[in-house]
Amino acid sequence: MSCSDFLDEKSDLKLATPDKLEDNQMLLNNYGFLNVDFASSGETSSDDYYLTDADYNALSFEASKRLYTWMPDYVATPVSSGNDWSACYRSIYVCNAVLFNMKDKNYTGEQADNIRGQALALRAFRYLDAAQIWCKAYNPQTAGTDLGLPLRLDPDMNIPSVRSTVKQTYEQIISDLQTAIPLLLPKQISGMRISKAAAYGLLARTYLFMGDYEKALSNTEAALNINSELMDFNSLNPNLDYPVAEMNKEVLLWAAMKYEYHLIPAKIPDHIYQMYDNNDLRKTVFSGRMQRTRCYLKRITIMPMVRS
Repeated sequence: MSCSDFLDEKSDLKLATPDKLEDNQMLLNNYGFLNVDFASSGETSSDDYYLTDADYNALSFEASKRLYTWMPDYVATPVSSGNDWSACYRSIYVCNAVLFNMKDKNYTGEQADNIRGQALALRAFRYLDAAQIWCKAYNPQTAGTDLGLPLRLDPDMNIPSVRSTVKQTYEQIISDLQTAIPLLLPKQISGMRISKAAAYGLLARTYLFMGDYEKALSNTEAALNINSELMDFNSLNPNLDYPVAEMNKEVLLWAAMKYEYHLIPAKIPDHIYQMYDNNDLRKTVFSGRMQRTRCYLKRITIMPMVRS
């Protein structure tokens, strides 16, 4: 009772709350937390690859087996081992916390705008990724009634989660990206930070999923106006384990899909391999080792490109 400042001492430095503008940027700089573990469920249940019986039987989780074989339930690995849902919403929580801090402190200026834009665009990226796993494909006739995602827009965990519609989910994604684009820098100091070019690419991808091809094209062109650089595949060494560098000139934002060990021994079906023309350099560059454990938001292209 005699100590006036005793309760001011924090029991753990991890309990410190961000009280400066730079603190919020540091929260968004944690790319090992925010930019990783994007949903792998779609890849696990896709027909882009196949497993041998031995590889299938060796899967660590029964949930992975059920997801691979399109079972209707029990397809999520335990939260303690990491799953798509928890990874998605933990990143959204950080974005919401940053947005709350920015509004609470009433930060202004170019740096504040850039931070706010990053949080909005990253939140949209996570919701767009999640919508491909847990929502029906966007259908204008049914989007108003099809079940969407719980739209968490506030860091307060006491607010009940209510599932939105698909239409509301996509409206939120578009709103976040359209608000973020004028706030963001055209190019960031690091490929780990989301930029205006990447946000345009995400908006193009959103409209592509919605079947609005005109808006997908216009936003693609906006992204290309900022960065349209291409790698020269003739300069790559297809004999390397990873011929394409992670942070190459085409990458607008570095992001990684959840690492799945069962994708390491996965086999590519021959009919997919044969879809590449013989003079398409991707046929040799991509076939050396499967570079499927990482997903990159690159330039968004409407038509496939032939590298020769």
